[in-house]
Amino acid sequence: MSGTTRRRPTHRKGRATLTRESVGEAALAYLGRHGAAALTMRSLAADLGVSARALYNYVEDRRDLVAVAAEIFQAGWRPPRLDPAPGAWRAALGAFCDDLRAHYRRHPGMTTLALSENVTMAGHPAMLRNVDALIGFYGALGLTLADAYRACMETVRLVVGFVEFEDALRDRPPAHLDPADLAAHPPPWLRAEEADGLPHLAAVAELEPDSADTRFAFAVDVLAAGIDARRRTE
Repeated sequence: MSGTTRRRPTHRKGRATLTRESVGEAALAYLGRHGAAALTMRSLAADLGVSARALYNYVEDRRDLVAVAAEIFQAGWRPPRLDPAPGAWRAALGAFCDDLRAHYRRHPGMTTLALSENVTMAGHPAMLRNVDALIGFYGALGLTLADAYRACMETVRLVVGFVEFEDALRDRPPAHLDPADLAAHPPPWLRAEEADGLPHLAAVAELEPDSADTRFAFAVDVLAAGIDARRRTE
């Protein structure tokens, strides 16, 4: 029939057909399982059960593959609304940070990829809107534009740093680490003999254990307190 658009089949021989987006999603999932260093056109093709040549129908090369994966990662971040109203802004900031932390934990490997391969993590319109909203939020709290931008960047660094240095060790323990050591309290390096003659560390070793969630909430509270103090001195 003339004028009829022919739709591409969604499956072929019982297997889903590839698209540029599905290849990017597969790369994002592969990153989470194997890490940035293992991601190649050949390894991803093997994971998908296709030839490496087949992937070149959808992405130009590995760099383009990484860019598509990064776009999907950025597009998928839909944080809660930031409310700068008195009495509401601290909770709003906490929810925003919690959401960003969860997003990075759902997609392990993206931070390492961005740092090691100079991939921008704020190129997609959705990500840019979220960053813009965070700057506007801090501006509405009374920070200057320069300080609002600095606060925005510090917020992202706090969350990403926590995910990489705290959550990643527990979500994906390296082969050389014993998971039991990660859960131990006090940690192996803070046993009584190591704390001998160090009164503050000895006292810390006697504290009740807390969780990563508790430590993250503390970090966000410290950030919020600093923001509050900064805006009162403007």
